[in-house]
Amino acid sequence: MIDSDNFLHEKMRSFGEETYKKFLCHELIYNWDELVDATIAKKIRPVTIERGVLFVDVKNSAFKDQLKFFAEEIVDAINYAFAQEPPLVKEIKIAKGFQIADMPPEKISVSAQIDKLKVTLEQITLTDEEIQSCRAQSEKFSDDSLRETVFLTLLSQTRIQKFRLANGWHKCRNCDKLCPPEEIFCEACRIKERNLMIEELFRIFYDAPWLKTLEAQKILLEKMPHMRDECQPDVIESARTSLIQKVAGGIRLGDEDSPDVMKLVMLAKRLPPEKITPAIVRRTLIDLQFNLAEQPKLQRYLLKTFQK
Repeated sequence: MIDSDNFLHEKMRSFGEETYKKFLCHELIYNWDELVDATIAKKIRPVTIERGVLFVDVKNSAFKDQLKFFAEEIVDAINYAFAQEPPLVKEIKIAKGFQIADMPPEKISVSAQIDKLKVTLEQITLTDEEIQSCRAQSEKFSDDSLRETVFLTLLSQTRIQKFRLANGWHKCRNCDKLCPPEEIFCEACRIKERNLMIEELFRIFYDAPWLKTLEAQKILLEKMPHMRDECQPDVIESARTSLIQKVAGGIRLGDEDSPDVMKLVMLAKRLPPEKITPAIVRRTLIDLQFNLAEQPKLQRYLLKTFQK
């Protein structure tokens, strides 16, 4: 079991939750050969962890179908080794091409990441003025024990903030929280911006449903250039799929010329209206019957249409 209470882990925890998650991801990659069976380690390599999902690169295409048989074993081994709450990994998925491309060329020792720091936490000292400021804030509390606890907590927070600033951390683009050098937003603002990006993609596809992935990406980046790292092809296609499901759910029965039907077909086929024919409409709706089987309105529409 990997010791999560040692000095290195405690130090990384002090940098913030997001930094600590990235640290654990690097730890997992670095210790992969020790965490899983040798046979699995040769065929599956970890890429990244996102919101409890471990994305892996499977070199042998034939082994991809077998991954489901080993997934539970791998998840259990990882969570036992790291002993996090909530668990570090909940499920395993095959990594996308862009995720694999972002992998470092070789494993980097976690201790080497510490060596990159310009200033260590031990080197951070507080000025008399900073200490007095913390003391003044703690004086609001009448209970002696609580006042001392608040004072020590404020001292710790002030040291961590100075440590981060000394190592290149900066204010979030949208708020006053500090972000690591490689990030633009804090975690909360990043989630908000990502949701805004998805909403913008919905508007782009709703206005021009025939757009190809790269065309939609170009338009989005003209409006939200700061989201370049987040605006990956799989995110764009996920937004298109969500919009297809939304449009399909609002189809009116028996109206083949409905704008919703045309929009649905253009979204699915990436074709402009002048290239849509009755045959393409029928073929697309048949295909969507299988892909969106959970859409009851679409099923009823198809049933009525093909009974004519």
